[in-house]
Amino acid sequence: MSLSAATGAAAFDMTASTYPLDLSDELAEIIRSDNTSLLSRVGAMGLTATEKTHRWVEDSLNANTATLDEDLDSSETGIDVATDDGDKFKIGTLFKFNERGKTEVCRVTGVSNDTLTVERGYGSTSGETHSTGAEIMIIGHTKQESWKPSQEDWTKERTAAYNYCTIFGLGLAITYTRQEVELAGIKSEFAHQTAYRLKEIMRSLDSSIINSIRSASEGGDSDYGSMAGIIEYVSQAGGNVTTTEESLTETVTNALYKDIWDDSGGSIGRGFILVGGALKRVISTFDQAYRRNDFDSTRAGFTVEKFLTDLGFELEVIVDPWVPDDVMIIGDLDRIKVGPMRGDAIRVENLARTGRLIEAMVTGQYTMEVRNSTSAFGIHRNLA
Repeated sequence: MSLSAATGAAAFDMTASTYPLDLSDELAEIIRSDNTSLLSRVGAMGLTATEKTHRWVEDSLNANTATLDEDLDSSETGIDVATDDGDKFKIGTLFKFNERGKTEVCRVTGVSNDTLTVERGYGSTSGETHSTGAEIMIIGHTKQESWKPSQEDWTKERTAAYNYCTIFGLGLAITYTRQEVELAGIKSEFAHQTAYRLKEIMRSLDSSIINSIRSASEGGDSDYGSMAGIIEYVSQAGGNVTTTEESLTETVTNALYKDIWDDSGGSIGRGFILVGGALKRVISTFDQAYRRNDFDSTRAGFTVEKFLTDLGFELEVIVDPWVPDDVMIIGDLDRIKVGPMRGDAIRVENLARTGRLIEAMVTGQYTMEVRNSTSAFGIHRNLA
């Protein structure tokens, strides 16, 4: 015997749209709105560009380190250093080798391009063997009583750096009818869509200042201009770049910071570590074995917001979802600026109405600076 069908309107005939709706003004958003991103820490109004190619000037001190370009026995007096490192030495320069257990000091008696003639085992020290690639630390440049500044020039020319601007834009087109229809939880379809497009533009800007690649030109008929992000800047030749495949540890972090500290002469202002979610979780396990909780604790888990290097400097840990999972960047927040082209900050512009459409665009044009990117920053790729 078959079951009889109900007559009239039954409860099981109701569709989803028939049930009561939550008419709260704020709808659920599947979008980030936190303040942990790099953009939130740098700010989007740190500079104002006045040209499509944004330029700035960088200055730095003369370097006080060089690199040995050969293996040395304990008595050899002709020393080869890396290309262009010879300019860092003058007759009378004292230097030593930054190798474990080495104490020898040498004095320069002649300079010919990148070959130094030196006095080995200067003063109370003795000659020692040294290996190719050893770091040379310049102690100082001693002078004779009759020395004249005109005999040498230590003037260091400033260098110019640049970046291009990126134009961001998203369009809106809503019919009159859709705008006027009463919607659950939304007072204005146009305002709602505009707010979401603004968030998407800011998301793109945050991703761009990390991952964007500088275009071949500032833009033209056949090319759209795009800025370089921080990863491209700090990955340049001559920078503190490590690509060793290894796990992220305190030792690895301290080693990268030491390279930056050496190159910048210890001049790091607001130091930071920039990582994605995967490596942030690893950083939060640093020194885990030494932590203890009180027995009455009602919470479990740890997070690390700042990392103290073994040199005694504190680095803020910034986690941003647009950083690749195998990348860690260490640097100085004071040397990063992000900002719009003059008069072209992110905004909503209503467009002329055509037909039965309400049209607008969300747009803005931005660029960024990363100053002293090869000395005050460092990047480690290929981290597990």
